[in-house]
Amino acid sequence: MLDQSDPYWKLRPPPPTPPEEICTCTGRSPILLQPCLTSNPIACLLCNLEVPPERIGFSAELADKLARWQGFYDAFYRLWLDSDEFEAWAQTQLENPQSPVNQQGLALVSALNAFRRTYYGWFQAEAEDESPPPTHCPVCQAKLSQYAAGKATLKMQRSVCEHCSIAMPS
Repeated sequence: MLDQSDPYWKLRPPPPTPPEEICTCTGRSPILLQPCLTSNPIACLLCNLEVPPERIGFSAELADKLARWQGFYDAFYRLWLDSDEFEAWAQTQLENPQSPVNQQGLALVSALNAFRRTYYGWFQAEAEDESPPPTHCPVCQAKLSQYAAGKATLKMQRSVCEHCSIAMPS
C-alpha cells in the first residue's frame, strides 16, 4: 500500500501485485499480452487477472524482451492518456497493425505461444458515439469470433482472431 501522505510516493517502486489480483484459474488457461501500466503485461484470458511469469516458464531473454516492450507500449499509451497534442498521434500508433509497437507485441505473442496459447490485447479507444465493437480483425480483416472456451469462468466477453492471435473486448 502506498502512503499518499509521503510527498514522494509517485517516485517509489510499486508494491507487489496483491494476491486478489493474481489469477487462480486451474489448468493452462490461455493468456493475454495486455499492457496495463504495470510491470507484468501478462493476464489470464478467462479471469483477466495477472499471471505470474514463473507459471509460464519462459526464458530470461524473453522476459527481458517483454519488459522492454512493456515500457515501449506504455510510452505510447501514456501519450494517448495525456489527451494533449500527442493523443491523436499515439492513438494512430496503437491502432495501426504495422506500427513498431504492435509489430513487436505480435512477435512476442508468437514467442509466448510456444509456452501457452497467447492472444494480443488489441488497443481500442472507447468510442464517444457508443458505436458497436469491431467485428473484424484489425490485422487480417477476417471476421472475429466470440471466445467460447471456459465460458463459465470468462469474466469479460472477448472477440478473437485465431489466425492473428488478437483479442478484443466485445
